[in-house]
Amino acid sequence: MKMQAKTLFISCLLSLTSVLAFLSCVENDRALGGDLLSEESLLTVGVKTFDIPVSNRISDSLQAGNTVTMLVGSMSDPVFGTAVSNAATYVLPYSDSTDFGDNPRLTSAYMVLSVDSISYIDNDRKGMHQRIHIYRLTSPLDSTIGLCNSLTSDDYSTEPVTVSDPVIYGEGEIRIDLTESFAQELLSITPEEFEDVELFLDKIPGLYIELEPPIGHDGGGRMNYLNLDKSVIYVNYILNDPDRGFTDLDTTESFAFGYSSAFNYFSTGSDGLADENPGDTLYLEGLSGVKPHIKASVLKDMIDNWITEDALEDYTVIVSRAELKFPYEMPADYERFNREFPSFIYAFTRDPYAGGTDSYYMPLDDIYTVNNRGEMNRALREYSLDITSYVQKLITSGKEDMNESLDLWIAPLTYRTNQADEVRYEIDNYNYSRAILNGPSADRKPTLTVTYGLMEK
Repeated sequence: MKMQAKTLFISCLLSLTSVLAFLSCVENDRALGGDLLSEESLLTVGVKTFDIPVSNRISDSLQAGNTVTMLVGSMSDPVFGTAVSNAATYVLPYSDSTDFGDNPRLTSAYMVLSVDSISYIDNDRKGMHQRIHIYRLTSPLDSTIGLCNSLTSDDYSTEPVTVSDPVIYGEGEIRIDLTESFAQELLSITPEEFEDVELFLDKIPGLYIELEPPIGHDGGGRMNYLNLDKSVIYVNYILNDPDRGFTDLDTTESFAFGYSSAFNYFSTGSDGLADENPGDTLYLEGLSGVKPHIKASVLKDMIDNWITEDALEDYTVIVSRAELKFPYEMPADYERFNREFPSFIYAFTRDPYAGGTDSYYMPLDDIYTVNNRGEMNRALREYSLDITSYVQKLITSGKEDMNESLDLWIAPLTYRTNQADEVRYEIDNYNYSRAILNGPSADRKPTLTVTYGLMEK
């Protein structure tokens, strides 16, 4: 079963780019079907604004896989605590027809590790040194370790593949010498294993990059983004193959480190900010940190009570727009605000993951049909999220249908464009961000505004 899961997962990841080409956005024509209703049927249009029942909860078990970057580093803050991210990814050959010949002799092996960009809060941490360790994976990168907290020490070797523990200082490339034992393992790959990616991954599952634990919570630290297209492993060797006429030929074989996809394994220290009854303040942290949470059952009760109190039971309520607003106050440090606050936040639900008890965070389907996708409005100092179809579903559903899978998690949003220039929206699991928003008891509190029409039943 594990082998089947591994095969399916690898195939999905390696073909993700081509799969995205078939995804398409759904156009939302709000006029569709309008000519089927008589003007007498639509009796009135109104607007109702609710103070939403929002709490702060920890968003554990976030999906780890992405096709953008490896995130390695740590960020510390006296309010949010310490966030740490390590990463794992594949080592894959550029060639599918390499033959190392007879008893290849190793001369050297090294990795060029590319730090594409960095994230930091304090300027003095931009070039700070961070020591990392690189280990060989012993388990395949499949669905069994596809969540941010599912990788354990049993899934990788404790013996580093590097000659020494490398230190990174920020953006740029660094050369890291590899151990003879790992280089010899690469030199032992057969032509059949070069040709068949599954055989290759059985032998070389990949590498895991771990950051040394940070010390203290002094507001410092740095996150490093390792581009999946730029880090390369080089193995230099002497090739001898009489059948092909090669004698003592200096040769180099290259391997991609981070081809196609990566897995970010992260933890956050904001557990103490979880609060079922927050006051003036809401906290939002990226990755697996604390986030605003709205229970679907409570939201359903709030909407049902409105329909009862306003005597709307004899009508069909048709939602034309439902807008969530999360205000914030501008902090004194504008540069820090720009670095910390996410540009987009949106509402996510947790769908069953890999047939198990864990869940996968997915944005509401509205994201592909609405015009407002959680953009930050700096002039109004608020985020605005359109969740029209979701609220309509709450109105038409029964209380017995309400469960935790319909609860809303407000989290940073990211998007990717495929080869057909179509967009795919996802929870952001590779950029670190944090924000302090206004809470339920603040003067400018989180609200839900519903614009609706009434039709006779």
